[in-house]
Amino acid sequence: MCYLPPNSNSLLKQKFTDSLSTVLASLLVDPDCCVLIIGDFNDHSVFKQIQLQSNLFRTLSAFGFHQFIDTATRDRVILDWALTNVPSAVLSHGVRDHINNLDHKPIFIELNFSLKHHVVSKPFFVWDYNNGDFLGLNNALHVTPSEFIIMNSPSVNSALSNITNVINQTLQAYIPTKIVYPSNKTKPWFTRELRLLIRKRSGYYKRWLKTKNKPQTSI
Repeated sequence: MCYLPPNSNSLLKQKFTDSLSTVLASLLVDPDCCVLIIGDFNDHSVFKQIQLQSNLFRTLSAFGFHQFIDTATRDRVILDWALTNVPSAVLSHGVRDHINNLDHKPIFIELNFSLKHHVVSKPFFVWDYNNGDFLGLNNALHVTPSEFIIMNSPSVNSALSNITNVINQTLQAYIPTKIVYPSNKTKPWFTRELRLLIRKRSGYYKRWLKTKNKPQTSI
């Protein structure tokens, strides 16, 4: 939704155009992004036959936007626009009759597209087993007083929690971690379970390459 005040000077119009260009450039990084721009642009130079003379209109056209309102919304001027970068999604558009004392006629545009829920994936920590000190880890776990910890815990749940904490602290001391940044372009059907199966398959394949043992080819 955009609004450009009436009687705006050339400097304000240019700042408005530059700001809108910055927003559109960030949105259109995603090739599947469908953008709808509607609003009162108060551009008195935009008649149906000469709307390409508007600097703002030329900028929007350069981004691939199509303006669909082709009927005057106030007097003989098209002050209100409806633009989108996916013109094939437009089912209908137009201008309605005046409502009460409003000086602009209302506009409408009907689109046909499905909304995609975008989930921003957060980075997470994973164990870097390739750089782990497993000899040191084995020695540390060997001298861990697990029996003492269990016997001095007031309940089974407490004993489990205490042992788990000790093991995790020992793991952190001998196995480094690294941050994984998931791609936001991951397909919704590529689930965690599928990734685990792929890793399992790859593991079996590597074992088979070393041993050529046929029973290991099954998952």
